[in-house]
Amino acid sequence: MEAFIALSVLLMLSSLIPVLFIPIQKQPPNPQVEESSLFFSMLGKEIREGKSVEVNNNSLYITLTNGNVLSFSRYHSLIRKQVNGLGHEVWVQNISEMVLKKHSDVLLAVKLIDTQGNEYERFFRRIE
Repeated sequence: MEAFIALSVLLMLSSLIPVLFIPIQKQPPNPQVEESSLFFSMLGKEIREGKSVEVNNNSLYITLTNGNVLSFSRYHSLIRKQVNGLGHEVWVQNISEMVLKKHSDVLLAVKLIDTQGNEYERFFRRIE
């Protein structure tokens, strides 16, 4: 009988072990950080492939070698891409502000501020 009680107590305590490890488990990454990082990576590719880059009315315009013009602008809480003013391809969600600063013909700063107030900024340098 004594062994049965000891075994029962041991089993009950061992069932609580996973609960003790919950606080030290790695938390999943913030999806907004990953989405913003992917946006900057894809935007860098478009900038590198473009012939020219312009900033107008807080929108980014990239002219491609084939004559198409890509535009990136904030639309409600999204950053969308359009080709020649047509389409609505969502690149980032939950954005409250996009700040574009063209420092020179070869240096562009892009800052995103999400709806939580977190800021993500990247500088792009064009090599001509």
